[in-house]
Amino acid sequence: MRINIGILRSIWKIGLPSALQQAITSFSNVFVQSYVNQFGSACMAGWTSYGKIDQFILLPMQSMSLSTTTFVGQNLGANNIKRARTGTHRAVIISLAVTAVLVVPVMIFADQLIPLFNTDPNVIMYGTLFIRIISPFYLLCVVNQIYAGSLRGAGDTKTPTVIMLLSFVVFRQIYLFVTSKLIGTVIPVAFGYPAGWLLCSIVIFIYYKFGKWEKNRVTICKNNS
Repeated sequence: MRINIGILRSIWKIGLPSALQQAITSFSNVFVQSYVNQFGSACMAGWTSYGKIDQFILLPMQSMSLSTTTFVGQNLGANNIKRARTGTHRAVIISLAVTAVLVVPVMIFADQLIPLFNTDPNVIMYGTLFIRIISPFYLLCVVNQIYAGSLRGAGDTKTPTVIMLLSFVVFRQIYLFVTSKLIGTVIPVAFGYPAGWLLCSIVIFIYYKFGKWEKNRVTICKNNS
């Protein structure tokens, strides 16, 4: 038994960007938190309470993204491009449906969920505000998560990582800086997440539809056969 360097390199190539994606998301949260902190302790606590619910909503789409990576990799490895595309589209539909099922009750019962973490009235007010502003836009997040997973499965790991870095860190920081100067309320800060998701989803979807990642993957498969 010995280590297969080629397989190890492939695992590293796909796995590292996936880990970087999580790191990028966490890193971008630091920027958003710094702007939230300017509005006082109640706002900070409300944001923290919202964050616990945020992780719950994100979990299914992130899991589906990982599944899509595996599914697309297997099918493109077998040169079955049509099935890879079909699987990606169905993953998007399933994730949208699951996310919608989660988001609707969370929005309706937001003022009852936040007290599970903090019973201060001001904290409940801020937490409820954040949930009801951001929650509808999780459907946008589904798009960038699933298509990023599909691209990684095709072996194109750098592109989604770069797109997410630019959308979640660079663009979001510029957005927060500008809006905080123009509008002195916490509402534009809450829209910082959806703004980054929107840009990321648009760019990743356009890149996915362009199709070069498919051709690149098929060529690699042929060269390795």
